[in-house]
Amino acid sequence: MMTLPEIRLKQNPILTSMLLGMGQGSFAAEKLFPRLPQSLSSVTLAKVGDERFRKYNLRRAPGTPTKRIDIKYDGNTYTVDQYAVEVPIPRELLREADESRRLNVGNYLDISRIAMVTANDILALDYEIEVATLVTTPATYAVGHVVTLAAGTKWSAETGTPVDDIEAGHNLIRKKIGRRANKLTLSADAHVALKNNTQVRSYLPDSQLGGPTLDQLKNILNVKEIVIGDAVWKDEADQGLDVWGNNAVLAYVPELSGSNGDISLAEPAFGFTNVIEGHPFAETPYYDPGSKAWIYGSTYERRPNVAYNTAAVLFQNPK
Repeated sequence: MMTLPEIRLKQNPILTSMLLGMGQGSFAAEKLFPRLPQSLSSVTLAKVGDERFRKYNLRRAPGTPTKRIDIKYDGNTYTVDQYAVEVPIPRELLREADESRRLNVGNYLDISRIAMVTANDILALDYEIEVATLVTTPATYAVGHVVTLAAGTKWSAETGTPVDDIEAGHNLIRKKIGRRANKLTLSADAHVALKNNTQVRSYLPDSQLGGPTLDQLKNILNVKEIVIGDAVWKDEADQGLDVWGNNAVLAYVPELSGSNGDISLAEPAFGFTNVIEGHPFAETPYYDPGSKAWIYGSTYERRPNVAYNTAAVLFQNPK
């Protein structure tokens, strides 16, 4: 594996800026598992115990010892995996693009831009699928943190009660980590079921004809942010499938300060994504004489990790 300085020498700063600025924010994965940048392929982070939830006898008589609390630290090592993709652009397309530029053709498209957008979208979708698979798997959660909806309890049913279900989820999480959940991630199907639900619509003004807005849903469900994961992927039969399936995830997600990744030890995050600083980045294009094409590549070293499996609740089959 290349060292960080070696990677820096081999990356293209102009294309990397283009890569980092395109398409980000269109998926839900990074909203649920925020970035935690690191400079090494593996890093050890301290994870504190539950000492701050314990009740102690802190009353002290003059001259007697002060109650001393021992905090347990569990050092967890987090590593990253490398993902890379290359997009070939035939030299004929570049030649035609150069000719269009020379002639000042109005519909000229930057071929490099097309290549990097394609590479970025492929890497982003791969990451989205990995996170969605992780957080929609029941084994990811602590016992009692998976709610399987069926028949009349589905949010799409007339008798479904998502407001009550999510409030119960809030309380379950709060009693485990001391924080109320602040983020609700919905698949496309879950969003449809939720906004058309009878109990949800009962909170709307009588004069409102349409369904609830996202701001109204946030108020009704008492969450700071609602994220809709509506990304799709195609299988071998060329059929479009929802990345997030038919699921909803209520979770506590800490706010990381900018790109520094500062996070308090007292933040019981559901999870985060370990990412090598500066990733994803664009490789310097090179010419492949065999295919007579310029090859545009990009690399992404990261891994999503669950920190506290008690900091979230999975709702399966809401629709």
